Amino acid sequence: SENGINYIRVRIWNDPFDENRKGYGGGNCDIENAIIVGKRASENGMRLLVNFHYSDFWADPQKQMIPKAWINMDIDEKAAAVYQYTKECLEKIVKAGIDVGMVQVGNETNGVLCGESSAEPDGWKNITTLMSAGSRAVREVCPDALVAIHFFFFFKVSTYAEYSYNLDFYKVDYDVFASSYYSFWHGTLDNLSRMLSTIATKYNKKVMVAETS
Repeated sequence: SENGINYIRVRIWNDPFDENRKGYGGGNCDIENAIIVGKRASENGMRLLVNFHYSDFWADPQKQMIPKAWINMDIDEKAAAVYQYTKECLEKIVKAGIDVGMVQVGNETNGVLCGESSAEPDGWKNITTLMSAGSRAVREVCPDALVAIHFFFFFKVSTYAEYSYNLDFYKVDYDVFASSYYSFWHGTLDNLSRMLSTIATKYNKKVMVAETS
């Protein structure tokens, strides 16, 4: 905070514990942990960026595993679960007096989210159905918070054009198109800037780098 940091980004995993309540590792980032971090952020004048993975562990382009409790659900049941889980978590965070500035609905959702894949029939329709369910919960509980949709950076303009098009086509309610950017793998900042600027202009959205190294 003393060095100008104004947001803390905290990930939330649904249930990062095995049947013996032993954590999978990686910080055991459940809602209780997020509240601890969020309180510290608020105490130091910083806002919280809540990052829902909708998984029991890391979610990224290579793995978007369904939470244990949701495995046998169809898309409508899963959307209802995403909405309810998002709503209940945010209610706990707000009740703790934490200042939520932004909520990320999914993590690095490159054509896949919570077991739904764009490679399958109705893939993008199902993915965006889940995104919309999470966004609806954010609007209800934290109406002043920004809703972010997050993707892992790709070199090709056509890839991000596809993602942003589908968000628009299926009418996902969001404010921020967020991207990871790891310079060792992802090329120049000029390329990143060009792609995000195109999306910002075409769809009138904010853009951001949500992860970097």
